[in-house]
Amino acid sequence: MEYSIPERRELSEIEVQLMSHLFKMEKPEWIPLIGKLKVIARCGCGKCPTILLGETPDSEIQIGNMVIDYIGESPNGQEIGVSLFGTDTMPTELEFYSLDGEFDVTEIPMVETLRPIT
Repeated sequence: MEYSIPERRELSEIEVQLMSHLFKMEKPEWIPLIGKLKVIARCGCGKCPTILLGETPDSEIQIGNMVIDYIGESPNGQEIGVSLFGTDTMPTELEFYSLDGEFDVTEIPMVETLRPIT
């Protein structure tokens, strides 16, 4: 499986809402970046909603470190892990995954259900 599939687009409304919430809780200095971020690729599996981020549609993929690690619930009640990776200056990847590996994640968890992994 490839690490990523090229996909160049603006952030969706739910992606903006989710990152706004995470940044407000954990990285308020990144809030001004939200309007500048672009999706530059998606996960190589082609199924999950994981996206890679850049400042322009033509940005190179950057590998960051985990900065934020949360859990949320899908509309059907499945617990979904949400990890945000980044460099010192910006987010680079918003990852969604099954906590127990028992199901394929195909949707973004509801923002109101997000809570830190402790």
